[in-house]
Amino acid sequence: MITLKFGKRLAAPILCLAALLALGAANLGAFLSDGAIDINGVIKYLSATALAALVMLTDVSLGEKTEKALSWLFFAAAPVLCFEVVRALVGAPLYPAKIYFDNLVFYAVFQSFIFGVTQSAKLALIAEFTVSFVLHAANQIILLVRSTPLVPTDLLVINTAMSVTSPDQWHFDLPLLVGTSGFALLCAAALKLKLRLPKLSLKAAWKRIVPVLCSLAIAFGGAVYILDIDYDGYVTSAFDPQGANQLNGVVLSFYINLRKSEFNPPAGYSEEVLESYLERYEDDKLSVPESELPNIIVIMNESFSDLDFVGKIKTDKDYLENYDRLAREFPHGRLLVSSLGGGTCNTEFEYLTWLSMMNMPSGSYAYMQHVTRELPSMASYLKEFGYETVAMHPFFEICWKRNSVYSLMGFDDFVSGEDMSADEGRFTSESLFEKGFGSDVEYVRNFISDSYFYDRVIEEFENRSSDRIFIFGVTIQNHSGYEYDGGDFVNDVRITDPEGNYPRAEQFLSLMKLSDEALGELIEYFEGVDEKTLIVFFGDHQPSLEEELFDKIAPNRDTFVNSYLTRYQTPFLIWSNYDTGETKNDLGIVSPNFLGIKTLEYAGIPLSREQQLIKDVSEITPAMNTWGYYDPFIIWNNRAKRYDCPELNIYNFYTYYIITNGENQS
Repeated sequence: MITLKFGKRLAAPILCLAALLALGAANLGAFLSDGAIDINGVIKYLSATALAALVMLTDVSLGEKTEKALSWLFFAAAPVLCFEVVRALVGAPLYPAKIYFDNLVFYAVFQSFIFGVTQSAKLALIAEFTVSFVLHAANQIILLVRSTPLVPTDLLVINTAMSVTSPDQWHFDLPLLVGTSGFALLCAAALKLKLRLPKLSLKAAWKRIVPVLCSLAIAFGGAVYILDIDYDGYVTSAFDPQGANQLNGVVLSFYINLRKSEFNPPAGYSEEVLESYLERYEDDKLSVPESELPNIIVIMNESFSDLDFVGKIKTDKDYLENYDRLAREFPHGRLLVSSLGGGTCNTEFEYLTWLSMMNMPSGSYAYMQHVTRELPSMASYLKEFGYETVAMHPFFEICWKRNSVYSLMGFDDFVSGEDMSADEGRFTSESLFEKGFGSDVEYVRNFISDSYFYDRVIEEFENRSSDRIFIFGVTIQNHSGYEYDGGDFVNDVRITDPEGNYPRAEQFLSLMKLSDEALGELIEYFEGVDEKTLIVFFGDHQPSLEEELFDKIAPNRDTFVNSYLTRYQTPFLIWSNYDTGETKNDLGIVSPNFLGIKTLEYAGIPLSREQQLIKDVSEITPAMNTWGYYDPFIIWNNRAKRYDCPELNIYNFYTYYIITNGENQS
């Protein structure tokens, strides 16, 4: 018999139904496809919501025995039901049997453990559904914001992620909306089930104890199985982390990435072998008079990218006029980075330390996990040559733990966004994204502009307390998202080819035009400076934009490794107001760690033993990132536990030694 709820019993179902409908209304963009309403998507979401509402608003009576049997059948099938909702949520195809089973084990272990501890089947189901939904919803939202999926180390950077993304970026797409309704449906069904254990008594104790013991045994056995999973045998984050999640399932991929994040010694690691190899080099730090050394200014520009690296686009305005002009006169090239749409700290870590993410745990954020003590860096090394060392970033100092990391790297000072405004009301805004540094700074959208930031760089240069200065500046103007619609910013660069609707890409290109103009202003100032000055300029990563655009300009980018890696390349430039003696302008493809070595060479700074080792590695491979390296013929090689090339193994040894021992070797 089916009956409808009445009176006070309607309150909770109506609130849940209203919340689901409000969620859909707040994310109307999820129902649009190529600018038109996706009727199938609307029907799918409303049907899932209606089904959840039906379960919440009705009671079904089938008889005590039937209800009890169906309830325990639902309990036993819950891991499969939960996983199927998740699979729909991420839009994944059906997995192979082995991968499907491995994913189910995680759900079964969690459910069995909660049931065994609480002796409440309903609580176990609700906990399982909730944890699973939160994990996979977070994965889907991060995909929408950053174009890469959730990895374990993202949990360490939640504060940073929230502080460098605006609320309008954290939205739901259609699979996530449908998955939310599915989650509500499962929870509603779980609450209606007849899943009570019998009361504990001496006569019928076994009826209560046996299910609990069986549940705990399943949890224990499943945990042993999970620990025994050959995680090295699974592909994760190999060029396409999203594809790896589709291949392995989100939970299994998350677990594999967690296991792979352990920083274990490289194959054959030996401190004695490392030291023996380094003995072939000699330090020569006194070979150049300090009076001849230039000021060094490094600008890592947020998301600064040339989309022509990926495929040809045409715009109604030139958005890189100054950069292109400078590149015709000065050394330049493509920077191979390890990040896309985020992960800024890894690019600056590689540049400042000369280490590579290829030798770091896969999926890790170096600043969050591995910079925990004093570390050799560009700053600590240049201090030995009389440089004042200053880091600058026009945003909050806590982002990526820069307030502690820069100190551990040897910077004398860190000038953050909080230090760039004298406005006493700069912290009064409820949102970090409502021009939160007060009224006496210049904004582009809600971030401090590149132009204003470069004025602060110039001010720091003019007010330095030493004969020479090293400034490492990280901009913020071009940070995602690219949906800003305030009246104080206008998208003035339009894409004319390929045809389509690309508002995010056009906002990004408009930001690039402003960055390019600010770069021209910065160079113009230092062209008038009498002191020798070297400026190194590069982008940290490419932005996350409309995938339809990239599908049109590079339809085969997922077919070939070198084409795929164009999404991980940004421009770099080495400018100087003096003759560096270098004649080669096009430096080809370089990675940030090797660009750091080139900076020292262009500045005439003698290299330490370790830096000479890294320079020798750059002769073998011009560029590397978290997944592998190019050989001199630009043929791609995957990262490995051990390499045929001894220099690559020694470089790996050196990375592990520096990170784990933290001893300054410079």
